[in-house]
Amino acid sequence: MNAALRLNSAPPGALIRRPASSIDPWLTRLVKLVPAEIVAVFLAGRPLAQERYAGQWPVACLILLVIVRALGTSDRRGPQWVSVAISAVSFVLWVYAMGGRFLSYTVDVNLASLAVLVWTALVPVLWRGDPSD
Repeated sequence: MNAALRLNSAPPGALIRRPASSIDPWLTRLVKLVPAEIVAVFLAGRPLAQERYAGQWPVACLILLVIVRALGTSDRRGPQWVSVAISAVSFVLWVYAMGGRFLSYTVDVNLASLAVLVWTALVPVLWRGDPSD
């Protein structure tokens, strides 16, 4: 499997390529850690689930996120569980920032929005991925 969402701290062949700007690795990690595909699924299904399943729909999407991200980060070493967990936390923050809830738990939208900003900017600085072979 390709492991398109897997993060490596130094991609294979990095010495052969032209030097990248210092923002490129951070931006690559940022893009790979934001669960945009599941946020899109959540938003697409939200109007359908709004009345009866408003609290359960995010849980179903979170389960889908774990499956998709585990497959997307999997290589011969297995899934990159730290990246999966970071994406799961990101998704939860995004749901709360969009005024959603998990089961019966809610968070202030403004607080959740601020958390999204800090989390999204900070996590790619702290998590650089697995060392490449």
